[in-house]
Amino acid sequence: MVAGNTENKEDKTGITRRRFTLGAIIVSIAGAFASLLSLLKVLSPEKKGSGYVSTIKPGDRLVYAKGANTGDFIKLSSLNVGDAVLAYPTGKTSNPANLVQLIKLDEEVYKAPTKIKLTDQGLVAYSAICTHLGCTVSWVENQKSPDTSYTECFCHNSIFDPTRGAKVLGGPAPIPLAQIGIKVRDDGTLVFTSDFTGPIGPQV
Repeated sequence: MVAGNTENKEDKTGITRRRFTLGAIIVSIAGAFASLLSLLKVLSPEKKGSGYVSTIKPGDRLVYAKGANTGDFIKLSSLNVGDAVLAYPTGKTSNPANLVQLIKLDEEVYKAPTKIKLTDQGLVAYSAICTHLGCTVSWVENQKSPDTSYTECFCHNSIFDPTRGAKVLGGPAPIPLAQIGIKVRDDGTLVFTSDFTGPIGPQV
């Protein structure tokens, strides 16, 4: 009887160990899978149609999105030719789909497919969300020749021409940045005058 009890205990111990080992393996696999999903999300943070819906309305005023003047109204007098700033509609800064890049160039440099009627006094605005994977774009200024400055996404080096409707000059972005209408008010502040002209956010 003692020998039988010993064998039974050993069998139970073996089963318990196997179950524990199997459970540990399952937990490890689940953890690895979760890590892989997180990595994929970092490499490709958003997918086409995954939630970039702007809430900008005509009449919304533009405010600085970053820097010392964050939240202040943007005025025409504060921008020189060759300048570009990131902007939000006032009161709607929590939605990343509302982020725009506001650019000031000489009026005559804008050509089709830029929608000239959506510009004002050399100002043009485009979505600041790259159409590749959704990173925020940056402004690359040529101080010697401001009109040859351009917009670039440093995540994967997509380049956009702001004087030609933000068309893609290079990199993996599949479509241009969508333009949005702006106008200078009598007090010098800026307001949006339209919706975006096309899709915003990742389009791959």
